[in-house]
Amino acid sequence: MSEIKLKSIIKNFGGNSIAVDNLSETFPAGEFVCLLGPSGCGKTTTLRMIAGLETPDSGEIFYGDKTFFSSKTGELIKTENRNLGLMFQSYALWPHMTVYKNIIFGLEMQKKSLEEKEKRYLELEKLFHLENFRDRYPSELSGGQQQRVALARMLAIKPSLLLLDEPLSNLDSNLRLEMRSELKRLHHNLGCTIIFVTHDQMEAMTLATSIAVMNDGKIEQIDKPMEIYNNPKSLFVAKFVGSPQMNIVNSKKDEKLATCLSKKINIEKEKVKNFGIRPETMKMVKQDDGDINGTIETIQPTGADWIVGVNVYGKSLFLISSDPPIGKENDTVGIFFKPEDCHSFDNNDLRIIKN
Repeated sequence: MSEIKLKSIIKNFGGNSIAVDNLSETFPAGEFVCLLGPSGCGKTTTLRMIAGLETPDSGEIFYGDKTFFSSKTGELIKTENRNLGLMFQSYALWPHMTVYKNIIFGLEMQKKSLEEKEKRYLELEKLFHLENFRDRYPSELSGGQQQRVALARMLAIKPSLLLLDEPLSNLDSNLRLEMRSELKRLHHNLGCTIIFVTHDQMEAMTLATSIAVMNDGKIEQIDKPMEIYNNPKSLFVAKFVGSPQMNIVNSKKDEKLATCLSKKINIEKEKVKNFGIRPETMKMVKQDDGDINGTIETIQPTGADWIVGVNVYGKSLFLISSDPPIGKENDTVGIFFKPEDCHSFDNNDLRIIKN
């Protein structure tokens, strides 16, 4: 295993459309890195450049002591020579081939012996619980089974690097949960380096050892999942990670509420452009027992929790409660929160770190 190093990578698809903007980052060996961000942020393009499916306009890509690409020297290693495994939204299984034939396809391209192919197939059959599926065709498999076959095919050639582009997006919620567990188990057992593209922040939080949040072709923050969640470095990261998303209070538009928050966390309101507080850190209490009062607007039961919309000084906020709400719609309630749970962001939308 080796680290992946991107140095000053730029990719432009014509005109003013910069997909990746002077990106420099190092992904450590053995990490499960999720490239997380909205559509069009450059995460898939970054993955495809690491894979060799797209060529950067300039910059360098290194994998350990190998130079995958360099605009300085003109070096370029083709995809088939990068010893990596690729998996996309479409599993692209050969419909006319059995599970066995699909899995050993790469080994046949490498001219491996019958004994080597059989041995590797049996290893993967056991790893992905594919016993009794050997002679089935893709059309005879469920979505989850097809994905396991696609993963097995990817691993058959023993790649040192796995690149996955939203491979769970076509699955229903139950299968998605099952396959997230499968991928975590795979990473734990093999210890391989994985780069995983997703726009689903829940997927990133549950799978990754490191999350790289991308926006407009740049990585705004790369960190451990809970560090991303608890200490977002920018307003964009704060809003993108978390569901429901963080409540944002603007110092000018929501002046009364912003004044209350600034007093609570002991910071000059003039230094803050936006305050942020996550729904799950706010607690509903009896009227006047909290830091501020609000009127309940909506109550949405989810089964395990309640999502409660509360109007405070004309600003709609959302709370999450694991206990039944203490009031009903149009009731006035108190809201309590701890100072350390309130974030503040400056005029450049960067998080303000208090001494």
